[in-house]
Amino acid sequence: MQPAVIAIIILLLCVILFLTEWLPSAVTGCLGCALMVLFGVCSFEDAFGGFSDSIVILMTSAMIVGIAMFQTGAAQLTGRLVIRLAHGRERLFLLISCVTAGVLSMFLANTAILASFFPIIDSVCSVSPLMKRRNLVLPIACSVMLGGACTLIGCTPQLTANGIMSQLTGQQMGMWDLTGPGLCLFVIYLIYLMTAGYFLGNKIWEHRTENALDIDANDTHSVLHASYDKRKLVIMFIITILMILSYVLSLLPIAMTALCAALLCIITGCCSTKEIIHKLHWETIIFLASCLGLANALTVSGSGELIGQAVSSILGGISSPFVIFAVLITLALFISQFITNSTAIIIVLPIALSLCQAYGFQAMPFCIGITLAASVACCTPLAAAQIAMTEVAGYEFSDYIKYCLPPTILFLVGILVFVPLFFPF
Repeated sequence: MQPAVIAIIILLLCVILFLTEWLPSAVTGCLGCALMVLFGVCSFEDAFGGFSDSIVILMTSAMIVGIAMFQTGAAQLTGRLVIRLAHGRERLFLLISCVTAGVLSMFLANTAILASFFPIIDSVCSVSPLMKRRNLVLPIACSVMLGGACTLIGCTPQLTANGIMSQLTGQQMGMWDLTGPGLCLFVIYLIYLMTAGYFLGNKIWEHRTENALDIDANDTHSVLHASYDKRKLVIMFIITILMILSYVLSLLPIAMTALCAALLCIITGCCSTKEIIHKLHWETIIFLASCLGLANALTVSGSGELIGQAVSSILGGISSPFVIFAVLITLALFISQFITNSTAIIIVLPIALSLCQAYGFQAMPFCIGITLAASVACCTPLAAAQIAMTEVAGYEFSDYIKYCLPPTILFLVGILVFVPLFFPF
């Protein structure tokens, strides 16, 4: 049997284990990587190289910045302001939190923003019986995801797509090319969240026991009661500004920028190594690294190429740019539910660009659409690091499908409508 076929079978097995939750997600991910090696799909380095991937470094560094934001009081002060504006009303708190998190994620690392909101959510739910953690965590994570998709520096998939398009066509996305259609998707989600989405979430987990998030209880207490060192607050503010400037001006690679910001947080005393070791969500890091290994194994084995050839043969007789666009967007959105969004882009975008060159279509709308489709995948915790992080709220794997499938369909429709409006074929 060809390695590409074996890799697809192993991936399907992992998906079944993720769905049934027979094993913890991190264990399932590592098991999948081990099976890829044992069955000769790829080398050990290919399967477990995800643990040294820049995405893991980026997420870990972003978590450290999030820890520093909390230790200095920057996150708590933001949380107090959000809590004060909400006046104890869950939906208002949710709306303000989602807008705040989404805007910050356009310029700051998504995982850091989400990590900063966890203790804020836990604290407000601990003092208000009207607020439920599961009603807040996943929607805010989706808002972070959508906010990050609105700028070129918002998240890794955009940079991946930009590099591929630059190499294959010589074109590049600008800093704000994603902003128009991305903001449209964000607004659509906020409307859904405040209406049908809010009631759907309540229906899915209304009878479950309400437990504290899997985070340090002292973090939750400090949101409402701690006093802060003004000097460290100023330092944290300066580090954040420098980090944003580096992202905007591309002074350093995004992972290096996050790493430097994390190191500055430690060097200046905004957080300590002991706090980092204690508070990092290691299971999420292992889970993400193993997913990257699975994705790399699929690429090395030729599974992505096998999928690409199949799609190309299916689309070979179709010349309508919108039909081809719709099929590729749907494919990217589906694949991204099970492998990292950057890997989905690597699989789908070259196919799209080759078809654009063959038929004379504009490459930019295809690049924008596929990037957004891969970036907004959220029906499984495999889709993105920020979605995986929400496991601290105790969601079941099936919860992601039940809750996120309706907005995912809206995202698909939104991409098909708004991307061609901003970037004609």
